[in-house]
Amino acid sequence: MILLSDMNISEYDKRQISLMKETLSLFQSGEVSLKKLIDNLEGLLFCLQSVDIEWKNSFHEYWFVLEQIYAVALFRNETIYPDDPDLLDALSHLNKLLSK
Repeated sequence: MILLSDMNISEYDKRQISLMKETLSLFQSGEVSLKKLIDNLEGLLFCLQSVDIEWKNSFHEYWFVLEQIYAVALFRNETIYPDDPDLLDALSHLNKLLSK
């Protein structure tokens, strides 16, 4: 896995990454919905300019898991539980990608 600490990241991208971390933290504390998390992470990911494409692809892969969980639950009119193993796994990987 490529680490952010191995990249030369612009100040602009550092701010976007900080917002990504903050949004994940807010979701995990129950302050924002999964939909808000998905939307915010997607928007911030597409704003990144100096981050390695391999890192972006990895991040997108785990972001997409969140999108799939949300879409399936919405389609089936089901509740998404915070202890869902797929959700927890995706969040764990996203947190790892955002750590240095």
